Amino acid sequence: MNTRMGALAAALLLPSIALAQTAPAKPPAPKASAACDRRCLLHTLTEYTEAIGDNDTSRLKLSPRLRATYNGAEGQLGKGDIWAANRRLPYRQVFVDPVTGAAVFYGIVTEAVQRPAAGEAPSAAASKRWWFYVARLKVAGGQITEVEEIAYEKPAGGFGADPADLHLADRIFDTVLPTAERSTRQQLFHIADQYFSAVSHQVDYHDVPWHPECQRVEIGVFTVNAPGTSGSCGGEFKTRSVWWNVINRRFYIADPERGVVLAVGNFTAPPEYPKNNPSVVMEVFKVQDGMIRHISAFFRGNGQPHSGWGD
Repeated sequence: MNTRMGALAAALLLPSIALAQTAPAKPPAPKASAACDRRCLLHTLTEYTEAIGDNDTSRLKLSPRLRATYNGAEGQLGKGDIWAANRRLPYRQVFVDPVTGAAVFYGIVTEAVQRPAAGEAPSAAASKRWWFYVARLKVAGGQITEVEEIAYEKPAGGFGADPADLHLADRIFDTVLPTAERSTRQQLFHIADQYFSAVSHQVDYHDVPWHPECQRVEIGVFTVNAPGTSGSCGGEFKTRSVWWNVINRRFYIADPERGVVLAVGNFTAPPEYPKNNPSVVMEVFKVQDGMIRHISAFFRGNGQPHSGWGD
């Protein structure tokens, strides 16, 4: 009797088991916030960079209340120098944060179709314009609500690498850290703020958590651990003139999985060193084991005292 009952129960269950095995799995229900996740922000940056290449912003999902600045001046998106026909972006790096809705693009924009050959006399390719370029977007409600663009066309003898020499962005920022080597969002923002305080000589640079492999790059140029520099990431502060008052500190991206934190600050010249170049600097940090391992800074090498965002 028990055997027959067990067989009958199994037979009755077979159709439902088969259905469960063959039916497609339902995707997880969307969160009530309907926030733009990582993939959404990356897609937004793809559309944005394509808009530069097409010189056409019409496909972008722009908020009717969009606020846009170009080198600190408020205006209409798509009117800066880098927006024109036949633009290419041969160097690209992006950072996103679904919590804040921030999406940032580091890159090079050019009107040249090829790079100038090394050692060649000036040619049509060499005379084409090249810009260092960063763009910070804020995405909310499925629309771009803020765009902060900074573009720097290096003059002859100006500071920075030759933008035509930049090819592939440093992949250190893409590396996912083991759980034990990660910092929290709050810790990442605090470490970036500590760095700004060291630049401002408000804290002893020894108190900043430097990684023994720390390097710092400013618009393509190593400013530490290189010929003509003053030493390590912390050691450069031994040179007293390496001093700016960093005000209007803004923190946009924290990625604990990758140990990435991105912040912006107005580097203003202190009274003691009035010739220090004031600039709005966008800094991205790689933080590993709670220590700053790598820093990449983009800014206008010829100066930009105001950001247009809070100052």
